[in-house]
Amino acid sequence: MEEVILSGLSIQKPLASRFTSEEREKGRQTIARMGLEGLEHRSIGALSGGQLQRALLGRAVISSPTALILDEPSTYIDKRFEARLYELLAEINKECAIILVSHDIGTVLQQVKSIACVNETLDYHPDTGITTEWLERNFHCPIELLGHGTLPHRILGEHHHCTHK
Repeated sequence: MEEVILSGLSIQKPLASRFTSEEREKGRQTIARMGLEGLEHRSIGALSGGQLQRALLGRAVISSPTALILDEPSTYIDKRFEARLYELLAEINKECAIILVSHDIGTVLQQVKSIACVNETLDYHPDTGITTEWLERNFHCPIELLGHGTLPHRILGEHHHCTHK
């Protein structure tokens, strides 16, 4: 797995060159940052879904990018690790811009600074203040937003596009 993370530096190196001791140290720091200590020599195929996501995220951030584009980054991870993933992303976001694609509106609303919603049109929100009216207009069915602790919930009202038997 260590080599996968280090491969994020390969684009900056001549083909087939070895990693320097400084690059290997940066790899160790990235592994620690991702919470993957002790798994350095494990095959990438032997990692759990959450470990794989963190390894791939480590590969992406090791080169100190100015921006990351993440498509459904919480896919294949369990809910227990999801909070840690978003903590990692918040930490990374201090160093680079993050564009995140997700269908999980409830979780995303708690995590992002601003939001752009695409559903036939583009709606940009400089904050995460999405209203029930906006959701109904864009999802074409009645929706009621409820709060439960810090987790917003969506409840679909009567949906005219479905028939129930």
